[in-house]
Amino acid sequence: MQSFLKKFINKFRYAFAGLFDGIRHDHSIALQCLIGLFVFIACIFLHLTVWEWLVIILMIALVIAFEFINSALETITDKISPEYSLEAKKIKDYAAAAVLVISIAAAISGIIIIGGKIYGML
Repeated sequence: MQSFLKKFINKFRYAFAGLFDGIRHDHSIALQCLIGLFVFIACIFLHLTVWEWLVIILMIALVIAFEFINSALETITDKISPEYSLEAKKIKDYAAAAVLVISIAAAISGIIIIGGKIYGML
C-alpha cells in the first residue's frame, strides 16, 4: 500500500515540477500565466455568476494547458529533429495553431463575459 501511495504522491511532485519549470523557463507559458492572473484578478471586481466564473477559469486553464503541450511538442521535435525539416515545422505549426484556436475562443469568451459586465455598469 505504501508503494501505491508513494507513486501517487510522486505523480503530483512531477506535475508540479513541470508546472514550475515551465513558468520559470518558457516565456510563452509565463506570459499566458500572467495574462490569466490579470484576467482572474479583473474578474474579482466584476461580480461574475458561477457559470461565468466556470467559463473564465476553464478558458484560462485551457490556454495555459495548450501552451504547455505546445512547448512539450516543440521540445520533443527539436530533440528528434535538430536540423530543419518540413515535417518538424509542420508539427510545431500545428501545435502553435492549437494554442491560437483556444486563445481566440478564450478572448471571445472574455469579451462576451467581461465586456458584458462592463457594459452593464455604464
